Amino acid sequence: MISPSDTPLPATYYIGFCRQCGTGPLGLRTCGDCGNVLVVCDECDSAWVDGEVDQLPATTGVTTLPCPHCQSDVFEEPGHWSTPEELLYCQWLNDSIGRGDVTVHTSLTPPPEDDSVV
Repeated sequence: MISPSDTPLPATYYIGFCRQCGTGPLGLRTCGDCGNVLVVCDECDSAWVDGEVDQLPATTGVTTLPCPHCQSDVFEEPGHWSTPEELLYCQWLNDSIGRGDVTVHTSLTPPPEDDSVV
């Protein structure tokens, strides 16, 4: 019999922690309808359309989370946590990394000890 601990979870990618709620990791999630990568707080569901997470979020979810680009619910299929391939082609993310604004972490490895709230 397979238990949940026997089945590895896929990595989720995040860029820090939420200033809105103070605790949630800022995950990278892909809208299943328009394909845009969003920054989504895994705790309070605040969402940003790019890496400017020091600004107010574009939307905050209650029971659904509408994509700021196309209004589809990014928590419903086919929305999903972003894959490495999707992140590779995400222009705003690559620009933010190039400027040193964000660093992408994975849920499979802990962040550096000096990683602070974004």
